[in-house]
Amino acid sequence: MDIMKVVAEEREAKRTKIMYKANLAWLVLKESLDSMERKGIVASKETPAGVVVVPTRDGLDLLQKYCEVEAVFTEPTGEAERLMYPTKRMVVLQR
Repeated sequence: MDIMKVVAEEREAKRTKIMYKANLAWLVLKESLDSMERKGIVASKETPAGVVVVPTRDGLDLLQKYCEVEAVFTEPTGEAERLMYPTKRMVVLQR
């Protein structure tokens, strides 16, 4: 999903840029992009500047669903929020 996030953010990006922004090794990126392209999640497009990777509608839909699920597990609530942000409570108590 890190790859998909970069591709979606950039709208079109060269593989090298994706590699750096997603913090991946070249071979891992190449294999992942090839697999994603076979599944219709991303597509390669020839431009005057070279080949770029673009998200497909299916890829953007998949990313949106992933982010919705991810948000459920990353939004701090109740006790978890107090443990993650202990100074927040201290600031409220000092007022």
